[in-house]
Parts: sequence; structure tokens; C-alpha cells
Amino acid sequence: DEGRVAVMSLQDSARSTSSEELIAKPNKLVLFIGNRPSWWKKLVFCIALYNLASVPFRVCLNTPASLIEVLIDLLLDIIMIFEFFCNVMRPPKGVEEKNELRVSNVLINIRSRQAIVELIAIIPLDLVGFGLSKGLLHPAFRLNKMIRVLKLSWYFDELGEILQIGHNAQRVFRFTVLIIWLIYWLGCVWNLVIWSDGETSHTWYWTQQPGLLSEPSGYRFLLGVYWTLTMMTGYGSILPQSDLQIIFSLVTVVVGVAGNVGVIGTLGSLVQNLDSSGAAFRQKMDAVNDYMRYRKISTEMQTRIKGYYTYLWQSRRGLDEARLIQELPGYLQEEVSLFLNKEIISKVPLFHECDEQFKSAVVVKLIPTVLLPDSFIVRKGEVGREMYFISRGEVQVVSEAKESSERVVYATLRDGSFFGEVALLFNDSRRTATVVTSSFCDLFVLRKEDFDTIRESFPDQSKAIHKAAQKRYNLQRQNENAED
Repeated sequence: DEGRVAVMSLQDSARSTSSEELIAKPNKLVLFIGNRPSWWKKLVFCIALYNLASVPFRVCLNTPASLIEVLIDLLLDIIMIFEFFCNVMRPPKGVEEKNELRVSNVLINIRSRQAIVELIAIIPLDLVGFGLSKGLLHPAFRLNKMIRVLKLSWYFDELGEILQIGHNAQRVFRFTVLIIWLIYWLGCVWNLVIWSDGETSHTWYWTQQPGLLSEPSGYRFLLGVYWTLTMMTGYGSILPQSDLQIIFSLVTVVVGVAGNVGVIGTLGSLVQNLDSSGAAFRQKMDAVNDYMRYRKISTEMQTRIKGYYTYLWQSRRGLDEARLIQELPGYLQEEVSLFLNKEIISKVPLFHECDEQFKSAVVVKLIPTVLLPDSFIVRKGEVGREMYFISRGEVQVVSEAKESSERVVYATLRDGSFFGEVALLFNDSRRTATVVTSSFCDLFVLRKEDFDTIRESFPDQSKAIHKAAQKRYNLQRQNENAED
């Protein structure tokens, strides 16, 4: 009795702990937080870029925000606050349960660098400044938004995942945005230097523009960007006069040199990486050609071997599909195989009455293979050990003849078709027809030994499949006898 009471108390405490940990049960808001759509992530990225552009412009050019800009800032700040809470409450990456909010998620996410940076960025310092300055909104109170510069890499990773662009394209995009942003910020800081020095002879000489501070902010910004570009590229010739001007000019020149080095290095690396797969293919073909010359393989066979590798390169860039799938963990192998081949399996009459688990087991055992044109897949009278599914290409059921011009074509099978299913269920089953490829073909092969293993795991469905196959086999025999 005491043991039973102890067990019951432990169960009650576990339930209470679980209920306390649970923040919210599944609903539309919880599902949105756990798996936010791509348009929302793009919106957050654009808001971050807007703050990184508007804040330095207003501060450096001493331009107060208009009423419309204040309202826009308020709306965007609310969105970013909501995004912060979404990031804090979302399940960690790799966790499948995205339909519940739990305290453990908050405790894990709140300690991340991104969460700390965002927490600083969403603090409404402009409202504090509004109270301290008696109704005036000075742009300097929004400088905490600039800390999101530390999250730029994270934003780029999120955007690259959404757009599904390649690694090289991501590098070009990141580098381009970084250069544009540096030019933009330096153009703003140039105006801050001018404003700090004031309307002096040093400023007039450096800018060649007397009375510049009275000009519109847009004109001053464009002039700052122009000056920054000329200094970064080495075409600037106006000597700085004050200490601030000298320091800023040195920083701009250093950034320009680093930018030029980065452009050359990035472009060189990209050119090399863009053709890395092509170089690997050419290297492999050189090795294949050396081998064929060493073994004195006939010219006709050399042509067929080269055609095979060329087709692999053109259709899948030289990737070994079977090896790629085998490297995945078991559950991912099943998901990928189902995605690629479930429709093909569903077309087979033998599998119509089978459940999803059986079909999943079959799909995982499919082996991809590529055949050249005019290749015999099966020959009439030989013992069958495999079933074939056509993923892409065309095959023909033909009569026995050595020359292709003498063959009689009985049927043509294309994408999504299958043949050889009887061989899976009967030992020493003889092929009833000859099948030859008429083009390059991507096939999936199901071997008899693999199928026998699956049948042992599903005995009830195995009996139903055997009955259906027996009917199909008897029907084929009747047709053959009728033809004879």
C-alpha cells in the first residue's frame, strides 16, 4: 500500500509539473509562433534593414522624424516586439512539437545571443526621451535599434533558408549588402563630422561647399555618399583639415582598402567554386579515358561509357543518388523515398490493398539505377529476381532479335510504369517478355530478397498480395496459351 501511494504521488507531481510547464495549448496563434510563414520572416528582415537605415540618417543629419515616420516607427516596433516573443517562445530547432508553448522553451531561447540583442533593441528608449525632452522625439533615442547589426548574419541565414539560394549566391548577396551598408553609414557619418565642426573655414575647404549645413538633408546625404565613394576608391583629393576629418578619412580609406581586397578575394573564390563540380567531372572523365585506353576497350563501348557519365552529369550533376540517400538517417531515408516514389508504388495493383507502413517499407528498398539506350533490362525466358519502376525515360516490350531493326515492338512503357512484379512472388519465375530501353532511363529496382524480407514483417498483407499475384500470373499464362 505504501508503495502504491508513493507511485500515485509521483504521478500527481509529474502531472502538476507538466501542467505548470505548459503555457498554451494548440491554437492558431501557437501554431503561428511555432512555424512562422516565410512572408513574416521577410517582413522582419525588411524592418531590421529599415531601422539600420533610418536611425543613422536621422541622427547624423540631425533630422527629426515627422508624424508619419513616428507612426510608422511605432507600428514596426510593435511587430518587432511580437517577433521577439515568438523567438523566445518557439521550440528549439530540431524539436517536432511545434503546437505547444512551454516554459522550457523560454528558458532555453532567452539565453541565446540573438534574444539578448533583440531585447536591447526593442527597449522603447524613444518614449523615455519623449518624456525627458518634454514632447520632442530626438532621433538619438532610437540608437539602441542599431545593435541589430550584430544579428545581420542571423538575418542572412534566415533569408537564405527562405529563398533557398545556393551558398555562392548567399556569399555574393551578403557581401554586396555589406558594402552598400558601409557606404551608406559612412555617408551619414560624414555629415555628422561636418555638423560637429560647424560652419568654419576647415569645413568649407574640406567640402568645397560654403553654407552646406543650410542645404536640404537629402542633398547633404548624397554629397556624403559621393565623398565616401571617392575616398574608398582612391579618387578623393581634398585634404582633411580638422582632427575629426583626419580620423574619418583614415577610417574610410581603411574600409575602402579592405573592401577592394574583399571584392577580389570573393570573386576569385566564387569563380573557383562555381566550376568546382565541373572540374571534378572532367577529372573523373580523364581517369575513365585513361583506364579505357589502358584496357584497350573498343571504340563503340568507349562511346557508350562516355555517354553514361555524360548523362549522369547532365541529369544530376554527377551526384550518386543511392549513396546520398543511404547517408541519411533511417527516418529521413523513409521520408525522402516516400516523397520521391510513393506515387509510383501506389500505381501497382499488387499494392492497392496495402497500408502505408507496407508501402513505406517497399519504398525504402528501391534502388535507383540508370540505363543507356538500347540496353536489355530483362530477356524472355531468364529467371526473374527484380521488379522495375520507370522514373524517367522509355522502354519497349519487344520480340527476340539481335538487331534493333528486326524487333517487333509489342508495347511501350513510359514514366510511372512498372514491370516484372510476378518475379517477386514466385521462385524461379521465368520472364515472359523481353524489355529493352529506347532512351536514357532512370529506373528504380526492387529486389526479390528485399521484398521477401518485407513480406516476413507483414504476413497478413503478404497473403493478399500473393493471391492477387497468382490471379495476374494465371491471366498471363492464359494469354500466352491463347497466342500459341
